[in-house]
Amino acid sequence: MSCLILLSVPFAPVRAADWPVSPEAVTPSLRFKKLGPLGGDEPSMLALLQDRQGYVWVGTHTNGLYRYNGYQAVRYAHNPADPHSLPHDRVSAIHEDAKGRIWAGTQNGLARFNPDTNDFTVVAPAQGPNNHRIIKRIIADGRGGMWIGSWGGLQHYHPDTGKFSVYAHDAKDPGSLASNDLNALALDAGGGVWAATWPGGLDYLAPGATSFRHHQVDPAVRADARVNIVRALQFDRNGELWIGTEAGVVHWDGKRDWSTRTAVPSPASRITDFNLDNQGRLWATTLSAGLLRWNRERGAFDQFVHAADDPYSLPGDNLRAVMQDRGGMLWIASFTDGIALANLSSEGFTRHVPFRIDRRAAPASNALLSLSRAPAGRLWLGGNVGMSLYDPGTRTVVKTWQADGRTPGNLSHSIVYSMYQQDDGKGPLWLGTSNGLNRLDHVDGTFRAIHFGNTASDYINLIAPGAGGALWLATGNSLIRYDPATDARKIYYNDPQDRTSRSVDGASTVLEDSSGRVWVGSEWNGGGLDWLDPATGIFRHFRHDQADAASISDNNIVSLHEDARGRIWIGTSKGLNLAVFEAGGKVRFTSYAAAMRSQKILAIEHDLDGNIWCSTLAGLFRLDPETGKVSLFTAADGLTEGFTVNSSARGADGTLYFGGVHGMTAVTPSNVRSSSVPPQVAITDITVFNHSLQNGKPRANVKAEGPVTAPTALTLSSEASVFSIEFAALHYTDPGQNRYAYQLQGFDREWVHTDAAHRSASYTNLNPGHYVFRVKAANHLGVWNEEPATLRVTITPPFWQRWWFRMLGMALVVFTLALLYRIRIDRLTRHQVQLEKVVAARTAELEESNRKLAALSTTDGLTGVVNRRGFDLALAAEWRRAARTGQPVALSMLDVDFFKKYNDHYGHQAGDAALRAVADLITHHGRRATDIAARYGGEEFALLAADTGAADAFEAAQSMCAELARRQLPHEQSPFGMLTISIGVAVLVPGDDNSPDMLVEMADRALYRAKQRGRNMALLAH
Repeated sequence: MSCLILLSVPFAPVRAADWPVSPEAVTPSLRFKKLGPLGGDEPSMLALLQDRQGYVWVGTHTNGLYRYNGYQAVRYAHNPADPHSLPHDRVSAIHEDAKGRIWAGTQNGLARFNPDTNDFTVVAPAQGPNNHRIIKRIIADGRGGMWIGSWGGLQHYHPDTGKFSVYAHDAKDPGSLASNDLNALALDAGGGVWAATWPGGLDYLAPGATSFRHHQVDPAVRADARVNIVRALQFDRNGELWIGTEAGVVHWDGKRDWSTRTAVPSPASRITDFNLDNQGRLWATTLSAGLLRWNRERGAFDQFVHAADDPYSLPGDNLRAVMQDRGGMLWIASFTDGIALANLSSEGFTRHVPFRIDRRAAPASNALLSLSRAPAGRLWLGGNVGMSLYDPGTRTVVKTWQADGRTPGNLSHSIVYSMYQQDDGKGPLWLGTSNGLNRLDHVDGTFRAIHFGNTASDYINLIAPGAGGALWLATGNSLIRYDPATDARKIYYNDPQDRTSRSVDGASTVLEDSSGRVWVGSEWNGGGLDWLDPATGIFRHFRHDQADAASISDNNIVSLHEDARGRIWIGTSKGLNLAVFEAGGKVRFTSYAAAMRSQKILAIEHDLDGNIWCSTLAGLFRLDPETGKVSLFTAADGLTEGFTVNSSARGADGTLYFGGVHGMTAVTPSNVRSSSVPPQVAITDITVFNHSLQNGKPRANVKAEGPVTAPTALTLSSEASVFSIEFAALHYTDPGQNRYAYQLQGFDREWVHTDAAHRSASYTNLNPGHYVFRVKAANHLGVWNEEPATLRVTITPPFWQRWWFRMLGMALVVFTLALLYRIRIDRLTRHQVQLEKVVAARTAELEESNRKLAALSTTDGLTGVVNRRGFDLALAAEWRRAARTGQPVALSMLDVDFFKKYNDHYGHQAGDAALRAVADLITHHGRRATDIAARYGGEEFALLAADTGAADAFEAAQSMCAELARRQLPHEQSPFGMLTISIGVAVLVPGDDNSPDMLVEMADRALYRAKQRGRNMALLAH
C-alpha cells in the first residue's frame, strides 16, 4: 500500500500522466483488516449504511441485502414466490430516513424494510420513464422526504404521505432534466439538489423550482467526456462540493462562480463514492486505484492501495463505498475483495513497511530483528536478509547491505540480530550476526568482522554499551566483554563448581546500567537474572521463587532496560519486573505481570514522560510507573502485529520504534489517543425450542413484540418456556474482545458475565410470571454502555394455575372434604375390624415385596456390570430425561461371536472369564460416568449412552471391536482365530413417534445384520 500527496491545481482535464508515481518504499500509516465473509458469502459490494441502532447494512451486486452485527449477517434476498421479499438482489443504495426506517434502492424499485415482520414493502411511482424502478442513489431532502436518483429520472418521495414526484428529460423542454440516467445526488445547504446525469454533467434544481440549471464539469471547447461523467457527489462541512468523475476529482468551493472550480490531481480512475468521517475529512473510493483521503492542511490526497507484500494493506483496489461507523471504524466496500476496516479513532501509531518486496529484484524482508538509532533522524534496520539504513521521514530505504560470502568487506552474515551505534551516531556501527561481530565506520565504508573462537560465541544475540567504550555481547554460549580499542576479550561462562559464575552459559540480553552494574539473562536457558560486579567478576543470581512474591516473575529473561531515572526494568517470559534496591544490597522485584496479562516482554523502551512501553505478542503495553496504570494497544489500534525480541529503538525526537515480522510500528507517545464510545447493544435473536423468531412468524403459544432488530417483549406459555436470547455489541473495532453482562430479573440474582464467544442466555422451565431480561456490553477497551437493552418476558401459567380454576378447585375440595368427613366417620366404626385385617395383610404383602426386592439385585453376579433389570430401569430413566432435554440416546447391542463353540471348546470357566473380559472392555469404552454397561443376557451385552450422537456412538462401537481384536484372546473354533464381538448401534431422539423398545429393536436388528455380514464388526441402524 502507498500513501501519495496531491496538490490542488487550477482546473484542467485530469490525465493519468498528472498522477505522481508512487515511490518504491513509501509506507502507509493505516492498518486495514479484512472482514470475514458475510454468512459464508463474499459478494460484490455496492453500498454501506450504519443505522441508528448500530447495525451495518450492506448492499450487493447480486446477493441482495445484508444486516451485520459484528459476528454474523442476516441476508435478505429476492424470492419470486414472496411479494414481501426484497424486490431484486442488486441493491445499489441504502438510506435511513428521519424516523429510522431503512430503504433499499434496488434494480426493481424502492423497498422499505419492515422490522416488525422482517420483510419488505415496495413503493414506486404509478408511472414514469423507462427504467424508473432502477434505483442508484437515495439522499434525504432535509424535510422528512427523500430524493431518489434512478435510471429513469429524478424522483422525490415522502414516506409519510406516500406521494411521488417524478422529474424526467423532455427533449422539448430545455429546463428539464438533461438525462434520465442519474449516477449521483447531493443536497446543498439551501435545500437545492445536484444531480449527476449521464453523460450530461451536473443538473441543479433550486428549492421550490421546477426547471433545472445545467452545468458541464469540463467546459472546454473539446470537452473531456470522461470528466463530464459524474459518479459521486459530496458537500463537505464548509459547503464545498466535491465531484467524482470517470477521470478523477473536481472541486468547487460552493460560493464563487461555477467557473472557479478546480481539478484535483488524482488517479485516472472512476470515483465511485465520497463520504465524510467524524472529523469532517473527505474519503473517496475508486474503481481501480484504491482509497483516497483528502488532507486539507496540505491540500493533498493520500492514496491507499493493495500491496501484495503487506497483509495489512487494502485487500483490493476496486472499491464502491466508504463510511465511518460511530465507533470510529472506517468501512471500505469493494467489488471484488469484500469489506476492509481501519480504525480512525486511534492516533499516535504509524505503520512502516520499508520494503516493497513485490517490486524488488534483490532479496528483501520486512521481518525486522533489530533496530538502532542512526544519524539525521534515520534508523538502522536488521533482519534475515541483511541490514538497511531507513529514513522514517520520507519512508524510504536509503541503502541496503547483504552478505555474499565471497567479497571481502561485506557483512559476515545476513542475519542481523542486534545493532548499536556509538556516540549517538557519531561512532562506528556495531552489528551482531549469527557469524560474529561486524563493525562499520562509515555508511560508504566496508565491514570488519570480529570472531570469538567458536560458532556459539560468534552468535551475537545482543550488543550493549559498557563503560570506557567497551561492548557487552550476549552470545549463544557466553557473555563477552569486548574492548574495541585493544581488542581485549573477557568471556564469562557457567562453572558448575563456582556459585559466583554465570547461572548458564548462553545469553540473549545484557545491560550495563549507569551505576556500572551488568545485568544479563537468557531467554531460552533459564537460570534467572544475573548481576555482575565487573570489579570482582562475581555474579549474583536472582531466580523465581513461587513462595516469594518479591522474586522475579520467571527465570527466562528476554529483555532489559534502564529508563531516564535509572530504574532497571526486566522483561521475562511471564511479564515485566522492576528492580527495587534496598538497604544492605538487597534487591526485590515489583511485578507488573498481572497487569500485562503475564505476556512475554519482547522489548522495552521509555518515552519522554517517563512511561514504559513494552512490545509483546498481544500488542504494545504502556505503563505509568507513578500510578501503575497499564494500557494495551493492539492491532485494532493500527499497530503492525507480530513484534520481535529486542527489536526497538528510540529516536532523537522521542519517537519509539518497535520492529516485527511485518515491518515496524512508530509510536509518537504525546499523540497517542484511543478514543472510544460505549457500544450499542442489541438483542439480535430469540429462539424458542430452537426455532428462531427472526422470520417474524413465531409458533403457537409464542408472542413476540417489537421489531426483529430490537424486540421489546416475549410472551410464552408454560409449555414453551425453553428459550434462548442472543445479543451483540454493535461496536466493530475488535468484536472478539467485546464483553457482556446479562441478567434475567426475577430469576438471576446477579449479573452473569460472558465473552464474545458466548453471546446468548438460555432458560428452561421458568415458573409462570413476569421477568425482565437486561444485557449490557463493553467494547475492546472496557467501556460499558450505560443503558442495557431490555426485553420483557412473560410466562403464562397453565389453565389449572389461573385464579378461576383455583377458586373452583378450592370450592370442590371443601365440598369433597366435608362429604368425605361424614362418610369417614360413619365407616370408621363399621370397618375398624376390616381395617385391622387390611393393615395386617398389607404389612405381610410389604414384607414379602421387600424380600423379593432384596432378592432382585441389579448387578450381574458374573461380570459385575448392570443386569437386565438394571438396564431396563436405566433405559427408561435416560429416555425420560432425553425427552425433556431433546438430546439423543445411543444404544449399542453386543454379542460374543461363536460363544457356544468357545464354551464347548474351552469350558464354562474359560467362557465366564471371556464374558468378564468383554464386560470390562465395554465398561472402559463408556464416554462418561453416566454411560451404562449391562449384561443383556447370556453372551449378549448392551452399552447405553445419553447425549451421544450417531457418529460418536458408532466410533465407540468400532473402537470396542478393534480393542478386543488387539487383545488377541484365542478362539480356535472361530474363523478369526480369536475372540471377537459383533455390535449393532442405534441412536434416537425421544419423541412422540418412537419409544425405548423401538431403540432396542433397532439396535438388535443392526446386530443381526452385523452377524449376517460375517461378524467382528459394528453396524449403525438406519
